Amino acid sequence: MRQTVDTEVQAGVDDEKGRGRSKSEEKRRQIIAAAGDLFIEQGYENASMVGIAKSAGVSKQTLYSHFGSKELLFSAAIESKCEEFQLSKDLNTERRDRTCRESLEEFALHFSQLLVSNEAIMVFKVCIAESGRSNVGQLFWQAGPERIREQLYNYLKQQHDSGELCIPDISLACSQLIAMLHGEAHSCALLGQTTSATGKDLRRYSRACVDMFLKAYKAD
Repeated sequence: MRQTVDTEVQAGVDDEKGRGRSKSEEKRRQIIAAAGDLFIEQGYENASMVGIAKSAGVSKQTLYSHFGSKELLFSAAIESKCEEFQLSKDLNTERRDRTCRESLEEFALHFSQLLVSNEAIMVFKVCIAESGRSNVGQLFWQAGPERIREQLYNYLKQQHDSGELCIPDISLACSQLIAMLHGEAHSCALLGQTTSATGKDLRRYSRACVDMFLKAYKAD
């Protein structure tokens, strides 16, 4: 999926396009980008593998050599967007040199940026529109929200086990933090309403969410 969010909102998102990638990897990303656009423009059910191959400028055989089905391609597109916003990394291994607050603030900011990105909003609308007609909602949940939640859960458990946090119900705590991050800017974006929220506003809001979270679960 191609990134079209405001540059201020996406500040801090890594852009390593073309660095050290093989031709196969470049082709794979080319396919994912084309597929993401068609899923948004035509919906999951209407977007065909033939159409995706044509849009990506590859043969149908090449497309299937990278992705054996439309379901796998859709999931890959969602995972790619999570990677773009640095939400595919294991918080325990990638942030060992950071405090718990710093790690949660980074996670919260990137998650907030993802929530208001044009692609995320459009894919969410596609899932709602096709609810009950296809399994696109399940595919979206498994490739995106479920993976992000699992990584947050594992990090919070590690912090609880180390004594940094005291969380009686880690699953509940995950739900609370994620729900807080779905703030006003996300709601306005879903409804197609204009918002004055800037990258600075998202950073301030995400930090406030982490502050509230740590007040509840920071170990004494």
